[in-house]
Amino acid sequence: MKAVVLPDWGGELAVESRERPDPAPDEVRVEVRACGVTRTVENAIQGGLDDDPGLVPRVPGHEFAGVVDAVGEDVTDHTVGDRVAAYFYLTCGRCDACRRGDANQCTDFGGWLGVNTQGAYAEYTTLPAANALPIPDDLSFGAAAIAADGVATPLHICERTDIGDEDTVLVIGAAGRIGVHLSQLAATRGATVLAADVRDERLAHVDRVTGPAVSTIDASQPEFAARLRSATRYGDGPTVVVDTVGDVPTLKAAWDALAMGGQVVSLTTHHDRSFAPPLKEFVVKEASLVGSRYATRQQVVRAARLLADGRIDPVITDEVGLSAVPAVHADIRDGDTFGMTILDPAR
Repeated sequence: MKAVVLPDWGGELAVESRERPDPAPDEVRVEVRACGVTRTVENAIQGGLDDDPGLVPRVPGHEFAGVVDAVGEDVTDHTVGDRVAAYFYLTCGRCDACRRGDANQCTDFGGWLGVNTQGAYAEYTTLPAANALPIPDDLSFGAAAIAADGVATPLHICERTDIGDEDTVLVIGAAGRIGVHLSQLAATRGATVLAADVRDERLAHVDRVTGPAVSTIDASQPEFAARLRSATRYGDGPTVVVDTVGDVPTLKAAWDALAMGGQVVSLTTHHDRSFAPPLKEFVVKEASLVGSRYATRQQVVRAARLLADGRIDPVITDEVGLSAVPAVHADIRDGDTFGMTILDPAR
């Protein structure tokens, strides 16, 4: 089979021929039909999730969907032909968090698909049977790949912060796959949504795919905090800020504009960046700084249903074959992508 292979953390991707993998006793093999080529994968390629030299060479890619092609021994809950999407985290299934359904908080965490296992930038891949989640028959594989992270993560954010019709939600990095789907989802919950990004083409992209319920705002313009306050109904600022970028000056301006009792949510994993307001400011505004960690398995399944039912539109900006993946990652590093690029290994 053909696969995109990373020789070393931070190295250059290359398309190679590899043996088609066989599933272990607790695994299934999936014929990959769609996989997201994303900034999260780029972070992993650069060693941002795990940089153990013993894990490379590695086939990256985690946000994928496809068809079960073979099942390992002892696998009883999947059969050949099942349509599935992947759950990103490798979890134990035994700890208290896993038992109560919060697998994203697993305390015996085993790592990530495409980092601690071979991933889905390939024609075939294997994964634990528990990580292969069902998708609706009427959902495209591209949309199912988006559900696996690009909608499941926003769903987790919305439920973690209890976003509703009294909220004004600021999404920082709204043109990205998380941001654009979060903007849609928050609007369906009745919130007023301010979608912040930089550059005209990125803001225009958000306008095209989110509709009139979402207002765009240029985060690169001066006096960002003041413009955020003026964009809210009573000039009191957003009640929920979701940061998908990790740009500290933008995040500080959003914090300054935050409404009384507001929440700032971070889901970025930039290890070299920090944000720490003075403790007094937490008290004065009764504000919260919240971390959001991926999603649960149930939320991935529900995200797929949201897309299948047409309540959220899957935003795909490009579809490519395996040979184009290294160039897409170069564009990601240069900041020249937005939305979601889907890999179809059959192209």
